[in-house]
Amino acid sequence: MKAPFKIYNASAGAGKTYTLVREYLIICLASDNSSAFRSILAITFTNKAALEMKERVLSKLITFANHKPNDTPDSMMVEIAKELQLEYITVVHRSQGVFKEIIPFK
Repeated sequence: MKAPFKIYNASAGAGKTYTLVREYLIICLASDNSSAFRSILAITFTNKAALEMKERVLSKLITFANHKPNDTPDSMMVEIAKELQLEYITVVHRSQGVFKEIIPFK
């Protein structure tokens, strides 16, 4: 059984935010359900850290969603595609769906 939660504890500059953003995106992109982010609880110690996480998640989603077939994929996109055993195009489509759910356009 997969653990229901993960705890990351490391010193400053160790890559916690990168790891948390990566894990968050893996959960978001693991299925066709573009609302999966609604079941994630990410806790930080400060509002500044929470804002940094939000900005990085949205930035990566935009980067993934705008990936073109002839572009060199973002390194995190490569990691996530490999982890989830997905083609880049699937990551692109799922990223577009998740982004639209998080920031709905009218």
